[in-house]
Amino acid sequence: MMPKVVSLRDSYPKLDIQVDGGLSPKTIDVAAKAGANIIVAGCAVFKVKDKAREVIEGLRGSVEKYGNGIGEEGEEEKEKA
Repeated sequence: MMPKVVSLRDSYPKLDIQVDGGLSPKTIDVAAKAGANIIVAGCAVFKVKDKAREVIEGLRGSVEKYGNGIGEEGEEEKEKA
């Protein structure tokens, strides 16, 4: 699935790309690095009732860190697109 995300991000730098299913704190970086900027992580959040806030913050942090999949250069590249 991630090659499709990479292909979309390369073709459409400003596109919102959502990934749903199988995402967790262990897999989020792969999706964010590929270019996903919207993450649906139901089970990752609801299965850890007492740590949901911590999981959400970790997921959000990964997407913010990797932006749209182009790392720290993301903001500069977004402005060019």
